[in-house]
Amino acid sequence: MAAIAWDLLSVQQQDYWADILEHHPRFKKDFEKNIPKFVRKNPETYKEWIFRRASTWPDIARGIPAKQRDKFHHSNWHYINYPLFLDKKVNTKFLNRSTKWKGKFNNNLNIIQAIKGNLAVLSKQGSTKKEKALALSWVLHLVGDAHQPLHSTALFSEKYFKKGDRGGNSIKISGQGHITNLHWYWDSRLDTTTSFRIIELKAKKISDSNQIIGKKQPIKRWLKNSHEVAKHYVYTQILLSSLATHEKQKEPQPTVNISNDYDKQAREKAKIQIFNAGHQLATILNNIHP
Repeated sequence: MAAIAWDLLSVQQQDYWADILEHHPRFKKDFEKNIPKFVRKNPETYKEWIFRRASTWPDIARGIPAKQRDKFHHSNWHYINYPLFLDKKVNTKFLNRSTKWKGKFNNNLNIIQAIKGNLAVLSKQGSTKKEKALALSWVLHLVGDAHQPLHSTALFSEKYFKKGDRGGNSIKISGQGHITNLHWYWDSRLDTTTSFRIIELKAKKISDSNQIIGKKQPIKRWLKNSHEVAKHYVYTQILLSSLATHEKQKEPQPTVNISNDYDKQAREKAKIQIFNAGHQLATILNNIHP
């Protein structure tokens, strides 16, 4: 997603955002120390590498030392749970589905609130480069998360998922090698490589095979679109029927087999989602760039 967005930015915009990111509060520890040899040898890739690294940083923050983790890691920011019900409706009043940014950061924000809050920091004239760098990392990451359907939806049921299936993390799957849960499966549909060159080639191929999307969409619309994808392509009738049958018979939660047909559709849908995410991100950054 970040590679697609990068290619849509002008050289001036690329320079501007790369300069901002060099002021990230953990730049030395989480960026500078991890620069690959080929980037050091090829300075022309340095700025794009920083940009892409920043898009993964909110996940990297999960593994930093405990004293810093509480300051930088915010697990709730990565998703919003629009509910989907396996059988009967269960109580979901505890879910935070607000779309309003009230001007203060806290750990309980959902993805829509977190994107709006960090965009506010990026847009504010008085924000320091350090503040903007941190906010930019979150925006780069969360725009991608917003287009991953399992960051928009949770399945609820009376027995298996009273508090939700944690965006598919609680659904066990088989048929896809070492991938053992539904969320991990959808996270990995476009490969799990970290190779700079391979990602570059994949991004170009996805861009070349998709049509340019329309105008900028509201953030809420991204999540609603992702929810629709989840309902039609993630939680298919076959998948739901398997779970519902076992739950009705009071059996242990089954492991759901992911077929080749399901996988083929998932890969195609993931390409469209990541393409849309890249274009929405580039549009946002273009509008904020001074």
